[in-house]
Amino acid sequence: MSVKLNHFWSVIPGKDEAYLKFIIDKFIPGVNNLGLHTVALWSVLVGAYSEIILENVSGDLDIIEKALKNKQYKILKQDLLKFVKNYQTKILVNTGKIGSYTMDIRKDTIKFNQMWNVLTQKKDEYDAFVINEYFPVLNELGISVAGEWEVLIGNEPGIICEGRVSDINNLMGNLQSEKFQKAKLKLKGLIENYRSRILTFHIQKTKGYKSASYQKISD
Repeated sequence: MSVKLNHFWSVIPGKDEAYLKFIIDKFIPGVNNLGLHTVALWSVLVGAYSEIILENVSGDLDIIEKALKNKQYKILKQDLLKFVKNYQTKILVNTGKIGSYTMDIRKDTIKFNQMWNVLTQKKDEYDAFVINEYFPVLNELGISVAGEWEVLIGNEPGIICEGRVSDINNLMGNLQSEKFQKAKLKLKGLIENYRSRILTFHIQKTKGYKSASYQKISD
């Protein structure tokens, strides 16, 4: 089962150059060595919360727990806080509604992430709706549903629907379509605290898992 450790922060003004060097040369290799594979760093293009999101993925919750207790991780975090502010983390577990999660992300990928809390009394209805209707509608509109995640540790909303697209202009048009609006309206009858964000690459992996290197894409 895939498990994520997501980090959220904003860069301290005036420290951008030193921050970028630290992230690429120290932080990413350091967390990767602890078994927390860095998928990418994302800039929040549209939507509230933080400026940057770093995604780590592991196949085991125990690996994440051990890494967070590791002295090397604590040193990396202390050094990171010299360059960033408003630092937070979330641990996410895959709900299993979507097939196996892939860490191979196209170079032109834009993320459309939706977040919500499921109404407890409508949990069974919600599960059936997203599997049979909502996720298929997103895929039909070119929003590939990469995974549904439950926030195990961290702030609400408690569910994250991770969508990937390759064309932001098509995304904006599809979000205004009647098909999406009808599906979203029905979803909102089963959930509360709906939010969404559009993310673009900040730092991208340029090689495979075993020999990964990373490069800056956006400010």
